[in-house]
Amino acid sequence: MKIISLSEYKDETWAIVLDDNRKIFVNEFIVSDFRLFEGKEIDNSLLSAIMSADIVRKAKKRALYLLGERAYCRGELFSKLAKTYNPEIAEKAVSYVEELGYIDDEDYAQKLAEYLIKNKKHGIYRAKQEMLHKGLSRELCENALAEYTEEELDEELTELIGKKYINKIRDVDGRRKTVAALVRRGYDFASVKRCIAALLQDFDDEEFYEDE
Repeated sequence: MKIISLSEYKDETWAIVLDDNRKIFVNEFIVSDFRLFEGKEIDNSLLSAIMSADIVRKAKKRALYLLGERAYCRGELFSKLAKTYNPEIAEKAVSYVEELGYIDDEDYAQKLAEYLIKNKKHGIYRAKQEMLHKGLSRELCENALAEYTEEELDEELTELIGKKYINKIRDVDGRRKTVAALVRRGYDFASVKRCIAALLQDFDDEEFYEDE
């Protein structure tokens, strides 16, 4: 087949008309990279390569746009791109921005852990699940969360209880509901009990376990 027309369409896009009346649109860099010109003969293999290269370019551009909006870890960015592009194309785009240094999963894990622990006031267990859900490896999640000592975690938990649950922990039923809520936030029972006791100096251990 032959290119019978090659012209600028809009912005960085060029229109290519083939002698079988097909019309395709590609980026100007694709035109340059493949040395396209009117009258050039191209076969199906070359046409496929041209179209694939243009899709990869679009995926790379999309990856850069997404990273310009906010930080992503590798797995999360791949999943985002894979909604539009096939896995092979998505992987090429992610590898491209990774080589440029725009993705750093270790740094991302540390910052996300800090956000979940200090801002969202999640416990270790829930923080870990949310980090895994983002696409981070289990090892990176555990390493980032391991930086927080029991004392630091208790401080965050105590602050949360003091702000949100202080009026609810003064009776047995309220304490039970508070414990359940905090366990759902990813805190372990021992830590919850310890921090509640710290806030209520006259906390009765037996009363804590008392049935209704």
